[in-house]
Amino acid sequence: MNRCAAALAAIFTCLTLGAIGAQAQDEDNQVLADAMAFALHDAAFTMYHEIGHLLVGELGLPVLGKEEDAVDALATIWLLEFDESDDSYDALIDAADGWYFNAVNSTGSGVDDFSYYDEHSLDIQRAYAMVCMMVGKDPEAFGETADIYELDTDQQEACGYTYEQALTSWMTLLDPHLTEDDSVASIEVVYDEAGDYEDYARALKDYRIMEYAAETVAASFLLPGPVTFRATQCGEPNAFYDPSASEVIYCYEMAEHMFYMYLYDIVGWGDTAN
Repeated sequence: MNRCAAALAAIFTCLTLGAIGAQAQDEDNQVLADAMAFALHDAAFTMYHEIGHLLVGELGLPVLGKEEDAVDALATIWLLEFDESDDSYDALIDAADGWYFNAVNSTGSGVDDFSYYDEHSLDIQRAYAMVCMMVGKDPEAFGETADIYELDTDQQEACGYTYEQALTSWMTLLDPHLTEDDSVASIEVVYDEAGDYEDYARALKDYRIMEYAAETVAASFLLPGPVTFRATQCGEPNAFYDPSASEVIYCYEMAEHMFYMYLYDIVGWGDTAN
């Protein structure tokens, strides 16, 4: 090979490797973006779940059965019926997948480590209950999801009744507390200092999860007093309603937990993740 040919070969190799490297970087960036979207979708469901607790507490609503199951149902209904964002259905799928993979991660612990008396149903039950309501509301949109979760045709059809029952029950409870004029409740959205979780705080702000939820609740319900939606550091992945302060708390650590769940458990980056 003469020097000219060798030089051209070297340039071609460099360009090829550069293109491969750029493609790999683009793929990695897309996975990271998908992981953040997954975390934010779960955050949307989680906020509506905790808002369910807030409505029960602030409005004095009766609850038959486990409150956690009841507000799971309300969060699912909210995203199916009232959330007007383009990705509300994606948020439901990702939230259900989150419960599913939480369950997968815990199966190696042994049955003695499960809290059967806990106020929450098992994560796997929560995932399947959500998917049942989803396909019950919209079989066309969620049929494939229900198939993936191995709900057979008869089960999927029965989920229509399950969804309608939950919807009717919640609307019966909430109807007396709906606003009938232009009055708006007082709901403050607060972002506490995020420290190492600044990327998640910025994403939450950009996505306006808390602001949208606050605007919707404020315009919909006659609340007895001011309410706060707060994002903060909690020292653990969590979210909760604090009745003493009339606050819904979303922990930045929860967003991080779901972000890495997507990377490691769903995509399978493992030790090779950058």
